[in-house]
Amino acid sequence: MDPSRTTKKEVVAAFRTNEILAATRRLMEQKGVDSLTMDEIAQSAGVAKGTIYLYFQSKDELVQALLTQVGEGLALDLEAILAGPDPPTDKLRQTVFLLLQCVDRERELFPIYLRELVRSKSSRAARSPSLQNHEEHIVGLLTRLFSEGIASKKFINVNPRLLAYVLKGMVRAVGYYQMTGPHRDAIQEGLPVVLQLLISGIVLPPETVQEEEAS
Repeated sequence: MDPSRTTKKEVVAAFRTNEILAATRRLMEQKGVDSLTMDEIAQSAGVAKGTIYLYFQSKDELVQALLTQVGEGLALDLEAILAGPDPPTDKLRQTVFLLLQCVDRERELFPIYLRELVRSKSSRAARSPSLQNHEEHIVGLLTRLFSEGIASKKFINVNPRLLAYVLKGMVRAVGYYQMTGPHRDAIQEGLPVVLQLLISGIVLPPETVQEEEAS
C-alpha cells in the first residue's frame, strides 16, 4: 500500500490494532492465555470491549494475529541475515541464535504455535492458513541459507530443504525442553548444543573441501 494514499481511517485502524495486540501480549505474559478475557484486554488497551470486536472476532483470532506478527518479524530478521556479507557458516550461527532467541522471547506463544501447527497439519481444511504461509516462508529462507552454503562448498551436499527442517526440529526440541519445567536458561543451554550438532554434522571441514577440489 502506498503510504501517501493511506486514509485517516486506515491509520486509526492500524493504531488500534497495534494497541490491542500490545495489550494482549502484556496480559498474556502476566497471566497466560487461557485465563485471559476480552474485558481485560479492552481495559489494558484503553478501548471499549466492542472496539476490539471491530478488529478481532475472538480471543483466538487475537492470538492468531500475534503469531502472524511474530512470524513476519522473524522472516524480516532472517532476510537481513541472508542479505548480509558474512560467509554461510557465520550466517548459520546468527540464524540459530535468532531462532532460539525467538523461542525464549515467545515462551508464552510457543506452546500455542505448536498446537496450531499440529491442527493445521491434521485438518483437511487448514485452520491457520496464515501460520502455514509463514512456516513455508521461513522454511524457504532457511533453504536459501543452506543452498548458499552448499554452493560455496561450506556445507554437506544434501537437499537444503531437508537441512532447513533439521534446523527447525532442533529449535523446537529446545522449545519443548523449555516447556517441561522452569528452565530459565534453556536457550543458553541449547545454543551451544544446537551449534555443535550443526557444525559437526553439516559444515564441511577444510580438509574435505581441499580434497574435493584436488580430485
